[in-house]
Amino acid sequence: MNVNDLAYEVKNIIKEASSKVMEIYSLEDLEIIDKQDGSPVTKADHESNEIIIKGLRDLDPNIPILSEEGSQFTKEEHELFWMIDPLDGTKEFINKNGEFTVNIALIHKGEPILGLVSAPAIDETFIGINGEGSFKISGERESKIKPSSVGKTLSVTISRSHQSQKDKDFINSAKKSFEGINKIETGSSLKLCRVAEGAADIYCRFGPTYQWDIAAGQAVVTSSGGKVNSLEGDPLSYRFDPEKKNPEFYCIGDVSYDWKSLISSS
Repeated sequence: MNVNDLAYEVKNIIKEASSKVMEIYSLEDLEIIDKQDGSPVTKADHESNEIIIKGLRDLDPNIPILSEEGSQFTKEEHELFWMIDPLDGTKEFINKNGEFTVNIALIHKGEPILGLVSAPAIDETFIGINGEGSFKISGERESKIKPSSVGKTLSVTISRSHQSQKDKDFINSAKKSFEGINKIETGSSLKLCRVAEGAADIYCRFGPTYQWDIAAGQAVVTSSGGKVNSLEGDPLSYRFDPEKKNPEFYCIGDVSYDWKSLISSS
């Protein structure tokens, strides 16, 4: 099965998982459990996880799956594997602001070659297919997306829940190079998708994230023509390791702009 065929099949899987998430989202009372690292988890995380894992195993039982909500892992080297986050932005889910996502990525030799990001509360799904481009489904409408060129005003997408002093320093520094700054507060992996579709120019993450937080979003960005790099300028890579965290990184759409100099000056 080629990547295009996989994208079609995975679109059905993520749609089913998203429907279950929304079913639980509509409930008045949500049962919230704190994981060992202090982060919250809900019934939606677990049920979405079960749907996705079953669907992916039905597609091909030989492709390993690394999930945030998995219980048992072995640190092995796999050339091809799935990486999933069944509910990214659990805090947004709990706060019912709609900015949470379901994420599925296919990793090949450390690179996300297929990524799907579903934001069911706002009826948006993003698909990135290596070599084919990136697409946005909004309601019944599907369109190809691409990043925008940097203009006189810099649009910065920033975490709604995890803003740091480094974020503020970067924005203050960027004011020296642009006539204005448009700050877009966004939850979950939608931040990367906003760059991929041209709604934002850059997203910087000056703090820890797990691989599954951004793998699908990175596929959407890179397939659209953008990049996701470490602060040193190296592309992010992925391993079948639940403990591996991403370095601090920046996600950009216009690859012709000298982002490295802008970031290093902040």
